[in-house]
Amino acid sequence: MTYKIGIDVGGTFTDFLLVDENGDSEIYKVLSTPDDPSIGVFNGLHEMAKNQVLSISEFLKEVERVVHGTTVTTNAVLTNTVSKTGLLTTGGFRDTLQMRRGIREELYNNKYKPPPPIVPRHLRLPVTERVDVEGNIVKNIESGDVLAAINKFNREDVKAVAICFMHSYANKTNESIAAKMVKKKMPDVYLTVSSELLPQIRFYERTSTTVLNSCVGPILKGYLRNLTKKLSESLFDGVLLIMQSNGGVTSPHIAQEVAASTLLSGPAAAPVAGIAYTSTQEYKNFITVDMGGTSFDAILVENRKPFITTEGKVNLNALALPMMAIHTIGAGGGSIG
Repeated sequence: MTYKIGIDVGGTFTDFLLVDENGDSEIYKVLSTPDDPSIGVFNGLHEMAKNQVLSISEFLKEVERVVHGTTVTTNAVLTNTVSKTGLLTTGGFRDTLQMRRGIREELYNNKYKPPPPIVPRHLRLPVTERVDVEGNIVKNIESGDVLAAINKFNREDVKAVAICFMHSYANKTNESIAAKMVKKKMPDVYLTVSSELLPQIRFYERTSTTVLNSCVGPILKGYLRNLTKKLSESLFDGVLLIMQSNGGVTSPHIAQEVAASTLLSGPAAAPVAGIAYTSTQEYKNFITVDMGGTSFDAILVENRKPFITTEGKVNLNALALPMMAIHTIGAGGGSIG
């Protein structure tokens, strides 16, 4: 008997769908283990194996595919438990994260306050360099600024670094020099370079996305390394796919490098499943709702197509990677510690 497994790791519960080669399915639910989500995943896998009267290794040998959605990164942003991150940016643009778009996002709310930047000001460090809109280098990068920033990041025990320079989408030379220096002096740090992650205009959105990728990167990387190691030790030889926030899937390796692509990846599975199930009823337009212990997520589907946007927000932080237009709020359940 061969199996396929769907997994959704939430902040409160971890849910499983087990489908055998005949198309019969079973649902399992266990408590999540936020300190190491792989423990909760394996608790569920052990339950499945027990019900099939197999050892965990015998069971996983028969599993062809695991599709894994997770809110591990989303919950880290919602609960402000992200990794300590430093930002290297062009001199004069240190406060881009704090200024945001420079407009009041709730025009008629006089008491509105934007969220504090993920990276505090003392870890947002300017670098002397400049590239113009056509990609011409106006100022070569000042390596002394980069080295000084690296030294401060080391003193502050920073776990991740984001690099985002003006117009680097047109010419990434200065970013590449800074990235090479960071890799040499901080080999264990999680590094995101904007010209590699999101080479496009709109400086605030590019900066915010780069920072989001770095601040959740160590969390997702540590989790997926634990999970893949345990699966390998338990003789799993199938395919592991990680759900992305655009509704597609990717390999664990790519997910670790582009960690921000998994923000809201758990809820992104809901419209994909909704389209499959409602097609038998000939529904074209509907709303899917994912009510978890930490967040409440909703998305509109029109003509059996979910809306895709590059103007997403996670806890009011801009995310410019392609993602489903999911609306999410803190639910006040598992997020209350």
